[in-house]
This record gives sequence, C-alpha cells and structure tokens, in this order.
Amino acid sequence: MSRRIVHVDGVGTGPRGRSFLYAFPCAYEDLAKLGMSGDPMARLQAFSRRYYEFFDLEQGWLVEAETVRQARAWETHWKRVLQEHLAPAPLLVPVGAAGHTEWFRGALPRLQEARQALATAGFAVHWPLSAWVREQVRPWRDELDGLEREVVMQWGGIEDWPPAARMPPLAALRDALDACVALSLPFDAWVSPALAAWFERNRLTAARWPA
Repeated sequence: MSRRIVHVDGVGTGPRGRSFLYAFPCAYEDLAKLGMSGDPMARLQAFSRRYYEFFDLEQGWLVEAETVRQARAWETHWKRVLQEHLAPAPLLVPVGAAGHTEWFRGALPRLQEARQALATAGFAVHWPLSAWVREQVRPWRDELDGLEREVVMQWGGIEDWPPAARMPPLAALRDALDACVALSLPFDAWVSPALAAWFERNRLTAARWPA
C-alpha cells in the first residue's frame, strides 16, 4: 500500500515544537475532549478521519502555550475543575486515541470559561477552531494536482477506480476531499475533471459547496 496514499490521512498536520491546550466538543452529543498536544491537527484525525463531522469545529478552540510545561499545567488545572463532568470516551473513537480521562459531559460552558480566561491573560487563542483547521488543510489542497498524478501512477486511470468504500486508501482520499468541502476550500482548480467526477460519485458530504 502506497505511503503517498497514507499521507492523505495526515492532511494538514500542524506545527511542531509548540504545545496547545485544546477543547474539541462533539457535534452530536454534549461531550467534549480536553487535552494538550504539539500537533492538534493530527490529534483531531486520530479521533476520527471525518473529524469535521465528528466534532463541532465552531465551538472548539486551541490556546498556544509558551512551553509544554505550561500547557500541561493548564490541562491539569482544568481537568481538576471539570472532575464532576468526567465521562466515558465515545464508542466510535479508536481505543488507542481515546484518552479515557479527558472526556467531559455537560462542560461546554466551563470550557468556554477556560478559553476566555486564557484569552484575557493574553495568550493566543484560535477560536473558532474551524478557521485554524482550514489553514492547516489549505496547503494540502494546494498540492492536489501533484498528489493526483502520483496516485494515478500507482492506481491507474481514475475512470477505473472502484468505489471509495471498497478500498481504504481511496476512502481516505474521499474523506480528505470531503474535508475541503466542509471547510469551504474549493478544489476544482487543483484536480482533473475525472477526479472531480469520481468525488461526486463517492462524496459523503450533503452538499458540494456551501452556498
């Protein structure tokens, strides 16, 4: 299986060498993940390849810490404050990524309080999370023409590709293109008509582009 295809799963991995406190609220239940990471984009994708549907990116946020120690202190403090809201991880989250002590139910107001307190203290806050995620995905979108050529060299003409659901690497590509739709990042100028047509047949997003 191609390493280039696997690269699709790592779309938009964030900057290294920094640490962030993050809050990722689930989209369809009153549950949120609080944690710290040097690569929040990879963390999102570890929870769900379709993270843009699984999480409410409009309510989620990141705060940049000056050191890993500082981010860890924030995390420890707010986990203690939110102790009464502790909840099991969602069943759909892979066991290896779950972080079973860091999911909280009914805690969104307190998490927004945390965000506001850190913003007031002068730290860089990324909220809503969707804007930050969009900028992480944009460079991948901008390289789609080259990625398409490499994928075609390996898998053959797009007209002969099977449905995405039958081949995990193609499902990963579909999910990454669906992310562009969800994040309002049109990609028609970067892909061939054949790939655009394949995506139309395989996409899971409800609409091609937001109005």
